[in-house]
Amino acid sequence: MSLKLNKKQQGLEKYSGEWVAFIGNKIVAHDKNLENLMKEIEKRNLRKDASIFLVPRKDEGPYILIMP
Repeated sequence: MSLKLNKKQQGLEKYSGEWVAFIGNKIVAHDKNLENLMKEIEKRNLRKDASIFLVPRKDEGPYILIMP
């Protein structure tokens, strides 16, 4: 799995099974526990809201988010 950031592919294998937060084209935090990740983001007092998603493990398929 990879993430396309500014015409560059960034491999996410090293974040496998972890929650990842990114702003724009930069990963700003990651953690295996979502609650810990949210605390880290709040502690950093970032100027913009971060997008967050769970990177699937190698033995899992991709996740699909359905918004109502």
